[in-house]
Amino acid sequence: MPDSAPAPGGPLPPYPPAPWTFRGRLWVALLPVRGRLPVPPDLRPLARASLLAVGLVRYREGTLVYDELAMGPLVRRGRRAGLLIDRVWVDDATSVRGGREIWGLPKRFASFTWTDRSVHVTDHEGPVASLAFTPGRLRLPAFPMPLPGFSGPAGRRLFVPGRLVGSPRLEKVAVTSWSERLPPLERTTARISLAVRPFRMTVPGPVRC
Repeated sequence: MPDSAPAPGGPLPPYPPAPWTFRGRLWVALLPVRGRLPVPPDLRPLARASLLAVGLVRYREGTLVYDELAMGPLVRRGRRAGLLIDRVWVDDATSVRGGREIWGLPKRFASFTWTDRSVHVTDHEGPVASLAFTPGRLRLPAFPMPLPGFSGPAGRRLFVPGRLVGSPRLEKVAVTSWSERLPPLERTTARISLAVRPFRMTVPGPVRC
């Protein structure tokens, strides 16, 4: 397990304050699931409730350096819209504590094993997911994009108005393994997927909503 793994039952390390800034690589995919994803009553589905948004990020420079796998439904609350992050794994203990205490994210520690075009994620309960990537040829010039998300429980809901600048490109994302702990998939290839590499990202402190 990486050196940044938290000791079982031990305290998590201190974390830097928000905002966190990064440079790295990002993949986003919308995966169809069987049935409907649960959405808390204070939120409304933004798109089809049978689409799971999955984000895979390699933060290579900035406030911290770590890998992250996050997923959840796309939702809205009033005029705000974004990803409800209800599952997230990282390979850095400082990110675990900061994510929980600043943004109310349910971060868990995991290990990430990479090849040139794939990643395998495992936590203390066993394999989480494996994803494979097939690069496409179409690439757009870099431009700024919002990266909004929701976190925290109903009654203490938080909104995170993240921002990103990068060069998006079409890139096929396919699931090669998927834990039974995750929402069951209707198919293992994403309906919509893209990569943003490289990117510059700012994650400010959350606002109550």
